[in-house]
Amino acid sequence: MVSTAALLILGVLLAGWSTTAVLATRLRRKLRTDHLTGLRNRAALRNAFTHTLLRSGRGMAVLMLDLDGFKAINDTWGHHIGDAVLVKVAERLRRHEQRGRFAVRLSGDEFAFWMGKVETTPTGWQSVDRLARDLAADIAEPMVIEGIRLHITVSVGTATTTVKPASLGSFLELADHAMYRDKARSPVSRRLSGAGAGA
Repeated sequence: MVSTAALLILGVLLAGWSTTAVLATRLRRKLRTDHLTGLRNRAALRNAFTHTLLRSGRGMAVLMLDLDGFKAINDTWGHHIGDAVLVKVAERLRRHEQRGRFAVRLSGDEFAFWMGKVETTPTGWQSVDRLARDLAADIAEPMVIEGIRLHITVSVGTATTTVKPASLGSFLELADHAMYRDKARSPVSRRLSGAGAGA
């Protein structure tokens, strides 16, 4: 028969293990989260890429996004407004997240959107292009920060494949090149406006 003391010791040990597991989970989440926007970070993206296995009939897709003229926002209104813009953009990206699909802040004003697996059908590939258009349209909606009305545009590039790339970096590079081609098609003058009121 197990003594009361032994049961108490076992209870303490189990509680300790449980607490350690919770703390470890929180730490992993913190290490994979961007501190400013609350989005996942590059470490989380790398983890998703590593654990994605492609089978017949499945491809993989990722989108790269870069805000147009973001430096002008910082220079004109200050870095606190720029940070607020990044947070607003993150909120809009988060609206499109689904199970296994999520937004990432890579650095500065550069974001990614991990689609993960997609069906290798016309409908599947079209869903990648549709998401790119939807993200750009959502971000382009005017935003008001501290009474300043801003119109932000974004350049978007997509990368798709039916064979898993050798590395996340090489996959992102494909999307990055596509993104810069999109940026080259954007107007030279960036759509930055400021006004004292708005909702």
